[in-house]
Amino acid sequence: MNIKYFIPLFALILGCNSSYGVNRTIEKKGSVNLTSKETTERSGTIKLKSAESTFLYVTKATQMIGDLNKQGGDYFEWRGNGEIDWTINTISAEECDMYMTVDIPEESNNSEMVFTSGSHLYKFTLNTTSGPYGKNDKNMQRIKVLSELQLIKGDQVVGLKSTGSASGKRLINIRSIELVPLSARKSIEKENNKAKASRASTKWLTKAGYGVMFHWTSQSVNPDGSNKPYEQAVNDFDVQKFTSMVEETGAGYVIFTIGHAEPYCPAPIKSWEKFHPGKTTKRDLIAEISDQLKTKNIRLICYMATHIVAKYQKVNSTEFTKINTEILQEMGERYKDKIAGYWFDGWYQCFEEYPDVSFESFFKATKTGNNDRIIALNSWIYPTVTPWQEYLAGEVARPIDAPENGFMKGGPAPDLPYHALLTMEPYWVQEKAEIPTPQLNSSELSQYIKNCMTNGGAVTINMGIYQNGHVGDKALQVMKEVRNQIRFK
Repeated sequence: MNIKYFIPLFALILGCNSSYGVNRTIEKKGSVNLTSKETTERSGTIKLKSAESTFLYVTKATQMIGDLNKQGGDYFEWRGNGEIDWTINTISAEECDMYMTVDIPEESNNSEMVFTSGSHLYKFTLNTTSGPYGKNDKNMQRIKVLSELQLIKGDQVVGLKSTGSASGKRLINIRSIELVPLSARKSIEKENNKAKASRASTKWLTKAGYGVMFHWTSQSVNPDGSNKPYEQAVNDFDVQKFTSMVEETGAGYVIFTIGHAEPYCPAPIKSWEKFHPGKTTKRDLIAEISDQLKTKNIRLICYMATHIVAKYQKVNSTEFTKINTEILQEMGERYKDKIAGYWFDGWYQCFEEYPDVSFESFFKATKTGNNDRIIALNSWIYPTVTPWQEYLAGEVARPIDAPENGFMKGGPAPDLPYHALLTMEPYWVQEKAEIPTPQLNSSELSQYIKNCMTNGGAVTINMGIYQNGHVGDKALQVMKEVRNQIRFK
């Protein structure tokens, strides 16, 4: 759940690792006619990595020409003819494969684009992206468009252009391009294999079938619209009543928020207090909730907003890593098997800001005290940021196509165990007094969960929850009916 840019549609999520056929030609660079709506000058040189992929985000471009408009979530809608340029630096001459993280609508199928590098033009045609969400939804995918690009040594400008698109016509929605040096193929494959071999089992998650999520945060309100100070709310939280309510839903696990838009933690974590003074509590609500859930054979997964907790854009890469490591290690040592997993938010932002972050080190920190703990790193609608995770974050909001053999069929994330995160209400946090009629009904939801369970996937439903720990009566009734359909038949 992207805090700033949540879009409650059928699905917007990640990207895929499939390769699309393209027509590739190399020509000398010539003039290209552009109908320019606007020219935006930017700055910054991006160094090409020799042992891994280098991502050129549109937000990091040195120049944009044409009708390109930034959208919520930091992708750009591209209409008509235009151009995006980046300044890059290579230590030595390189040959690279090129991928795009992009949504290509049907009307752009077979449209031509050009990648420029030095004096060369590399032409390719677009092929409509697809996924388990429907052709009218955005399908951001990672697609291979070119092979063996020639990059010279030193500073150079590379660019992406459209040349034959009608003015105002929607061409693509683009997040980034990715350059993969041919020399890095083996190291990337080795890293992927090492990550996959290090994963803990997710069998318990798929066996549980479905769970519930609660954004119980510092911003949650009570039924009368009031909001207590966070520590008082933590002290007043009735864990036994909460657990009884969860049991009524039939959930096999709970994802509970530890911080969200504000970096509050409902426990006395010393490292958290060190980095966020005044934002922890004396009562250990994490331990109490886990212990009570265990009496009902229900596991606890903790939601954490990495970008909020680790001070995204407020610290450098070293400090970002330090904050994550210290907090995760202390929590791991404190809770051990009380925390069965994590759901980490904000990772498409964090990876763009900190491209040199060590995912292996982060992964190892999350395993402190419990090697069987499973994690997901949310990339919202974009490709997964790393193989160093066990299951798909799956922020899709509404039901999408069920998995096949435990994985998404094609689409954005075919390499992570399938998990879909839905919302009972059209928001994540209960910041208003009234809870609306659920946007999911028990019949549709039960059938979707059955389909996913039959095919090896798990489903989580986020339920609006008041600060006093109560959920909406209508939402709870939906989940009771789901329980009767799933658990008792």
